[in-house]
Amino acid sequence: MFGGDIGLLIDGVVSILLVTVIVYAVQLNRNLGALKANKVELEKLIASFTESTNRAEASVGRLKSSATETAQSLQSNVTRAQELRDDLTFMTERANEIADRLEAAISDSRSGSAARSEPRDGAQAPQSQGVRRGSGAQDSAGGDGDGDEREKSKSELLRALQGMR
Repeated sequence: MFGGDIGLLIDGVVSILLVTVIVYAVQLNRNLGALKANKVELEKLIASFTESTNRAEASVGRLKSSATETAQSLQSNVTRAQELRDDLTFMTERANEIADRLEAAISDSRSGSAARSEPRDGAQAPQSQGVRRGSGAQDSAGGDGDGDEREKSKSELLRALQGMR
């Protein structure tokens, strides 16, 4: 009898263990079903992530290309601006030299014409007459001398301007 009770006891323990395994199998089946459902969503998420990564890489490539083009364009503009600055500096220096020469020529011509306009006996010329004074022969000689100097100054200025081109 003791042997029959042990058999019954073992059958009871085995049946309890089988019920427990069945319960765990049902739970595992539910979890596997949820995992399969989440697997589809996870695959979609991974595909979306891959697509976003590819687009980002393409955008970075376009951005690098655009940055390179912009840098080249800016460098070209900077180089051109430096050339223009150098040209303007040269032209300004030349213009200052020419202006100084013209100013000297004008002051020389004024001092020369002032010396011609002074009377020979030391008397002062009347204010109303200004630079014009004396006979017609002196006027034309003085005018031609001023005209020659003015023509020289003009031709020097034109030569200097043509030299800057």
